[in-house]
Amino acid sequence: MDLKSNARLEIAVSVAVFASIAIMALETFSLPENWKHALFVADIILSIIFVVEYILRILTAENKRAYVTSFYGIIDLVAIFPILIHAASSVRVVRLLRVLRIIRLLKIKRYSDAMDRYRQALKLIAAEATLFTGVAFVFIIGFAFLIYEFEHEMQPDKYSNLFDAVWWAVISLTSVGYGDVYPLTAAGRMLTLAMVLTGMGIVAVPTALLASALNQAHKEEA
Repeated sequence: MDLKSNARLEIAVSVAVFASIAIMALETFSLPENWKHALFVADIILSIIFVVEYILRILTAENKRAYVTSFYGIIDLVAIFPILIHAASSVRVVRLLRVLRIIRLLKIKRYSDAMDRYRQALKLIAAEATLFTGVAFVFIIGFAFLIYEFEHEMQPDKYSNLFDAVWWAVISLTSVGYGDVYPLTAAGRMLTLAMVLTGMGIVAVPTALLASALNQAHKEEA
């Protein structure tokens, strides 16, 4: 069984990753105890799925050591940390490690079809567009979880849940800066600085690539 090229497995794992992200997002809300328990059980089940998949990938890999020490092999291992460490749900640092599961979505590369010159332009920069879209998603979700952890206790009204944190992440990444939410902690400010500097490249580079590709597609059509 070739897990590496198994599209159905990759889709199933991606669904599990999205479900894990949804669970982490719901955990930032004030929920009844029975809901919290249900989310904890669901996260354990997902962690077990990741463990089984990780073991199967090792067993079916042609070069087991190469897979274990590869970038995605390490990410797969990090994704199962919550179930490998006792009482992980109560350890803040370990909970934050679950955010790394979203990086696994970068393993699935799909190219969307557009029309006319725009379609040709996207095809020319498909790899770059996929990379930067994935990177932007990873940074927005990852930084949102981090800023929530850093600022929630000090500003519960501004960072009441993950979606408030995502709002901060988007306006910081795009350098919009409405001023309605901003960090007060030193860690939060450093994170904002990193987000703004990162956003300059994430926004500027794809824009330039698309403009160049559109110009090339227009010349080829003419």
